[in-house]
Amino acid sequence: MEIVVNEWLLEYLRSDAREEDKALASEFVNGWLNARHKVVIKRNSPFTSKFYRYMGQSTRSIACRKRFSSLFQILFVDSDRTRILDDCDITSLPPDLVDKVPSDDLYLIELWHSVPGSVVVTTDEKLRQKLREHDSSAKIYLLQEFLRTDVAQK
Repeated sequence: MEIVVNEWLLEYLRSDAREEDKALASEFVNGWLNARHKVVIKRNSPFTSKFYRYMGQSTRSIACRKRFSSLFQILFVDSDRTRILDDCDITSLPPDLVDKVPSDDLYLIELWHSVPGSVVVTTDEKLRQKLREHDSSAKIYLLQEFLRTDVAQK
C-alpha cells in the first residue's frame, strides 16, 4: 500500500514535540516499515522543505538528530520504502476538488490523486472532511484511526 502523509509526521518527530506525539510518530513509522508499505512524497514540496529545515535544526538534540537521520535514510535513500514523485508525475485535480482543499494541502491531495489506491494519513479533520465530501470512498484517515486499522498492519 502507498501512504501519503503531510507535515504532522515531521512535527511529531521534533525535539519539542509532546511525548505522546513522538510515540504516535514512532508507531506510525514502525508500522509502515514492518508492513512493507511505501510512503509517497513529492520531491519539491512543503513536506521536503520542512524536513530539511527540521533536520538542520535537530543538531541540538542527539535523539532528534537520530530520528531525522533515520527518516532521511528511509525517505530519500530506500526506494523500497518511499515513492518520490516529481512535478511531471502529478496529475491535475478536478476543479471542484481544488476549490474545496486549502491551498497549503493541495500538494497532498495531488499526490493522493496521482497514485491510485493510495491512502492519506493526516491529523487534519477539516481536510479529511473536505476530501470525503468530494469522494465518499476516499481513503483518508486521521492518524490514530489509521493506527487502529488492519490496513496499518498489513
